[in-house]
Amino acid sequence: MSTPGTEPADTNLGASGVPTRASARDLGAARAALEPWLARALHAPDLALGPVRTPGASGVANETLLCDATWTAHGEARAGAFVVRTQSPDFLYKDADLSNHVAMSRALSDVPGVPVPAVVGDERDASILGQPFFVMEHVEGRVPEDSPPFHSAGWVFDLAPARRAVLWDDAIAVMARLHAVDPGRLTFLDRPAIGVSGLEQDLRSWIEYGVWAARGRHVPVVGAATDWLLANLPADAPTGLAWGDARVGNMIFRDERVVAVLDWDMVSLAGAESDLAWWSIMDLLYTDSAGVARLDGIGSPAETVARWEEHAGCAARHLPYQLVFAAYRMAVVLVRLADLLGAAGVLPADVATGMLTGNSGIQYLATMIDLPFDGPLTTPWPGVDGWPIRA
Repeated sequence: MSTPGTEPADTNLGASGVPTRASARDLGAARAALEPWLARALHAPDLALGPVRTPGASGVANETLLCDATWTAHGEARAGAFVVRTQSPDFLYKDADLSNHVAMSRALSDVPGVPVPAVVGDERDASILGQPFFVMEHVEGRVPEDSPPFHSAGWVFDLAPARRAVLWDDAIAVMARLHAVDPGRLTFLDRPAIGVSGLEQDLRSWIEYGVWAARGRHVPVVGAATDWLLANLPADAPTGLAWGDARVGNMIFRDERVVAVLDWDMVSLAGAESDLAWWSIMDLLYTDSAGVARLDGIGSPAETVARWEEHAGCAARHLPYQLVFAAYRMAVVLVRLADLLGAAGVLPADVATGMLTGNSGIQYLATMIDLPFDGPLTTPWPGVDGWPIRA
């Protein structure tokens, strides 16, 4: 997950992809450890690994490494590029486990129209790189930037509006196909012990996360929103695949077409509307709430939902509830992130404290469902035409 927010003065984060710790990894040592591992995984004893490097920008959930290799297979010279993702020692998510990333990539590998990078292998032995990790094939393409947001600069900004419209529409179409995946092939995501429906399971998991992230501190808006979400849980709550961190920033594009869907840190069975709500929340955070004009060709949240309904062939339901749940998830993740960034010295103590009590997610919640909020209101919920919060 990338880091949403506005400027630190507004008690949020000024840029996405800010690491929670300084990278101290010896990349030469990483190469020495990865070369024999990759040779075994590819059954290529003559494999030679090039320099291991880090991407120019990365998220906060896991460490990412990049590398290229050459080898011989069946008498022919081969070459490939690979991405290594390691478990984080200061994890953003409670009970973080890379196994869902591997399981999702494998479960979706044969789903038409939902491209995912192929997994080369995964390693649970922490002695090799210091943490468990998995390796997937590198997919060539471009990812829309979060920092600065692609609505204000970057390659998406530089596209003609018609080409941006193709990018946006293809992203929605791929997401709709993702949502059509039978949850029966994703039983590893089912948590019946904590809820009847996939949405209830995800809600209770995030409530537990919020308690864990607060570390005994009282966050009044989060507590009140927890009560609201439990009291208003839809009786016909869905069970279906929810990508989790649903947005174009977690897709790779080539010629404005999606060539890979990435990042399963927040994956669940909470259903398609969970993703539509998260997409909307993140969209508004980087546009309306940031005072940035939306690019021509990139649909608004209401237009995104309407286009998703066309692609999916069904109507979205319970969006008001899901918007509150999405704001709740953003709020508690930013509470956790404030601690990580404060401990790492990335944020001053006063800014980290402000994120605890007044981050964007908390302000959205307070203004969505009329909760008491003490503090400067810098990012109120901008609202979406036709979507009242209370159904």
